[in-house]
Amino acid sequence: MENIEVKATFDEEIYECNHTFWDFVSMYKLELILALVIVVAAVSVIAVIVVKSFKKKHNIIRQQEERVIILQQKRYQMIIDNSDEMLYEISMQGDACISSEKIKEKFGWEIPKRVEDLSIRKLSDILHVHPDDEDLFYSSTEGLVAEKRSKEILIRLGKGDGSYLWCNVIYFPVLDDQNNMASIVGKIVDVDSSVKEKLKLELQSRTDGLTSLLNKQTFEADTIKYIRDNTAVSSAFVFVDMDFFKTINDQLGHSMGDQVIRDTAIKLQVIFANCDLVSRFGGDEFCIFVKDIPAETLLDKLNFAIDKLSDVYSNNGIRVQLTGSIGAAYCSDPTVDYGQLFACADKALYEAKKNGRNQFVLKYI
Repeated sequence: MENIEVKATFDEEIYECNHTFWDFVSMYKLELILALVIVVAAVSVIAVIVVKSFKKKHNIIRQQEERVIILQQKRYQMIIDNSDEMLYEISMQGDACISSEKIKEKFGWEIPKRVEDLSIRKLSDILHVHPDDEDLFYSSTEGLVAEKRSKEILIRLGKGDGSYLWCNVIYFPVLDDQNNMASIVGKIVDVDSSVKEKLKLELQSRTDGLTSLLNKQTFEADTIKYIRDNTAVSSAFVFVDMDFFKTINDQLGHSMGDQVIRDTAIKLQVIFANCDLVSRFGGDEFCIFVKDIPAETLLDKLNFAIDKLSDVYSNNGIRVQLTGSIGAAYCSDPTVDYGQLFACADKALYEAKKNGRNQFVLKYI
């Protein structure tokens, strides 16, 4: 009996030792599935909680950053509005733009609150750049974008009433952390009065006070420059002298004499092209440099001029017939200079007066 019990115990122990992992899984399958579901659910809940916590924290940080940005913009706007200068910032990334109220007060327009797809053309339209200044503005702004450094240009900006003001426009790029342009910050300075005064003084230094034609010095300098740059070929040098002008001053008075000079200046400006140089040399003598004109066309103009210069002036019943004499030199030689043209035309004028006045003499050189 004892031997049998021992064997049975031994067989039971052998049996128990033969259980495998899969036997265990098979025996406790439902319990393991339930445990796995619980673990997965727990992990999912934890993940959701973590994600929500992260998003909440991220949203809080983003809201804080947005509040900081808005606060900075408000401070920036306050500084700009309380400045005596016309300042602005235009975003190149579609963000909000900032500008001084003084821009609207000065020009009658304002910088848009937001600009999408900013381009040089669009920036020119925003600032209402004068059409004649657009090329300068484009080249300067292209340099700003390419070189990423400040620029300053003198241009005219339009007002709401259609007039223009000369302004110094100073602007520079604001770069992001990738060294790309994020926005353009600028300042507008109204220099209209000083520029117009300067232009007026320059004009006065170049022109005759009575007729507003070029004065002798300016005419000589501009003609010499043109001949040097282009040669005098197919150009003409024309002297005009009023016949018996002294009679006008003596019989009708100097005021009438001044009127004759102004009338003659207007006639000569009408007869000759805008590109030609028309000047008053002094007294009743005028000089014109006619650019690039066929000889036949010049003859027609000289005939027309003689006809138009003939006029009658009267005062207190006294009538004086006024005519003009013209001497002209037409050039076909590329080596001819200003002095040679001057001398040739002067000689032609002398012959016209000697031959009886009220006529022209044309010489070819």
